[in-house]
Amino acid sequence: MAASHTMLGYLIQLGGIAAFAVGAVFSLHHVAIGAAFVGGVAAFYVGQKIRTIA
Repeated sequence: MAASHTMLGYLIQLGGIAAFAVGAVFSLHHVAIGAAFVGGVAAFYVGQKIRTIA
């Protein structure tokens, strides 16, 4: 079970980094892009917390 939490945490963090990068590239002028930016940061931290559960 610990390995699956670690892998899930990594995948969520990678998705967060990708969403953050999309938001950073396109700026915060549009609501959807702003949501990607903020969601990316949130996903990164959630992934980090899931990894520490393992």
